Amino acid sequence: MADQLLGGIVINEILVDPNGANNFDTDGNGTASATDEYIELVNTSNAAIDISGLQLWDQGVGNWFTFPPGTTLQSGGHAMVISGVQAGGSLPTGGPDDLFFDAGRGSALINNGGDNVVVYDPTNDEYIQATYNGDALDDPTATYGGFSGTATRVGFGEDFGSDIDGFSIQRSPDGSNTFVNNSTPTPGTTNICFTQGTLFDTPTGPRAIEQLRPGDLLLTKDHGSQPIRWLWARHWPLAKLRNHPVLGPIRVAKGALGAGLPRRDLMVSRHHRLLLCSKIASRMYGKPEVLAPAKDLTAIEGIDVAPITGSITYYHILMDKHEILFAESAPAESLYLGTETLHVIEPEARAELRLVFGSGWDKFKSTPPAPARMLVRGQKTRNMAGRHRKNNKPALGEFTLQ
Repeated sequence: MADQLLGGIVINEILVDPNGANNFDTDGNGTASATDEYIELVNTSNAAIDISGLQLWDQGVGNWFTFPPGTTLQSGGHAMVISGVQAGGSLPTGGPDDLFFDAGRGSALINNGGDNVVVYDPTNDEYIQATYNGDALDDPTATYGGFSGTATRVGFGEDFGSDIDGFSIQRSPDGSNTFVNNSTPTPGTTNICFTQGTLFDTPTGPRAIEQLRPGDLLLTKDHGSQPIRWLWARHWPLAKLRNHPVLGPIRVAKGALGAGLPRRDLMVSRHHRLLLCSKIASRMYGKPEVLAPAKDLTAIEGIDVAPITGSITYYHILMDKHEILFAESAPAESLYLGTETLHVIEPEARAELRLVFGSGWDKFKSTPPAPARMLVRGQKTRNMAGRHRKNNKPALGEFTLQ
């Protein structure tokens, strides 16, 4: 059982070194810098927990972050603290119960060679701690300047193992005693899906997403007609959307991508990736085609945050591989079942996936699938969208079916 404070607060994920052999740009400013490092907590209990006043400590820096008054973490929610959001960056976004904080530092905090992460509860004079990269377990009461000399450690301290540059060390699943170190960091959670009413190209013509079923064939850009392996719907009522606008969709207007695409207005969740195929994309990323989140493309005329006027049902489509599908005839990704998405899917849905994939389910938990195209995001992608608008160049200017 994971060490926990307040009956359920657990150290869940540590991004030690964002820039190395692999890069992860947490704040999306276009550069994976040392301050993109972060610590994530998770509430593993069945009830909301007030985490106001909980403190993050480091031997070299001391108390480097304190959760502000009124901070309540819902059951299953994540609380991520980044060392410092830099110019042009912003905090990540996640699900309605996920919280994100900027410690405001201009330099790195977490020691890449090995360190302790300590979370202290001053109300109960207790703390939990985790180590990684072979670092010895500290005694904060004796060696951390300003730390309570009477504090009691909960548990024995946890060893997260060794990190790989650009990947985080994370529990899999949340709150468990199993750690993975070769997966894309997952600060909070995201929705990656289509809204109800979206028409998909099939071998027999367009069909609305809510009419599709597992086994039905969809046209893909790379592999012809392929069967749907799994469909998952998630409904958000109007009140929830108004309280958490980040759950609202992005509208891609008819023809906004160029080449007359999409054929009708297309509504997708903010993190859903669309295919870009243009000379601008090729010059900026060195790839003829890239997949970019809709939320990073709003500089393109006709792509914008949709007003929230009613409830929304999002639909996820999972194929055998990560595929490029045709939504309103525009190329867009199928569900990418990486670690980040697995965090989003509720336990009941994961149980259903185990039945669908049988023994093959284990591969999704340990090895993310190969993406259909290079996945891009953040400030550089927003700059790319701005260049398309400034130069009046369509995002699908070089698009052809293969």
